[in-house]
Parts: sequence; C-alpha cells; structure tokens
Amino acid sequence: MEPSPASVACGSVKCLPMAKTVIRVMFDDATAAEGFLERCRGEGLDAVVEDARPIGTVKRNGPGLASWLKAHPGWHVVAESVNRRAAWAAAWKIRHGERRGFEDGLWDAQAQNRDGRWVVIARRASKRRNIPGEGMDPLF
Repeated sequence: MEPSPASVACGSVKCLPMAKTVIRVMFDDATAAEGFLERCRGEGLDAVVEDARPIGTVKRNGPGLASWLKAHPGWHVVAESVNRRAAWAAAWKIRHGERRGFEDGLWDAQAQNRDGRWVVIARRASKRRNIPGEGMDPLF
C-alpha cells in the first residue's frame, strides 16, 4: 500500500508533510518580477503571483495614508462615503487632526459629490492649521 500524498507513514505514526515555505518579494517593475518568476519555475519551485498591483498606488488607513499623501502631492480621493454627512464628518476629522495619522494639522480635506457618490479628497496643506486645544486660554 502506497502512502497518500497528504500523509506519510513514519513507523507506526502517520506524519503530515511539511508545510510550504512562502516568500514574498516586491519588484519595482513588471519585467523584473516576470524574470524572477521564470527563474523560480526553472528551478522547479511553485512560484505564483499573489498580488500584482503596483505598491506605489496602494493607500492605507491612518499613518500609512498620511505618509502616502506626503509622497504624492495634490488632491487625492482618500475615502468614499454613503452620504454627504458622513463624507463631511470624515473630511472634518482630517482637517482638525482627529483622524489617526493626521494629528499634525498639516492637511486639507473636502467632501465632494462625484457622479452621485460622496468622496473625501485630501492633500498636504502648505502651512499648519490652528488646532484648538483642550481647555480655554487664560484671559490675562
């Protein structure tokens, strides 16, 4: 009786084969990635493309989104909202430094209606906004 590929007999105990080792590699261009895949396949490795989107256009939430906006000047869509009020609230949080990653007050954000859907656009501001403090300032 031959052992099945899912399990191998080790004496009187059945042992499962070792799990696959996964290595993730990022490339600057598609040509280099294709060349690497071909070399791996030539070595007999099971090489597959997991996520082919360009890393430079991937936006994240919070500090990752803020650092992406710093690296890409100009207005960019950062969120889609279900209605005008939600879009306005999200833009307000970015402008006033309440959203994580945007605490330094160096951001402009607006809510816009584009083709019937509400989006929030944001950019790095040219100067620091005055973010109100927690308490009142003394009068004298």
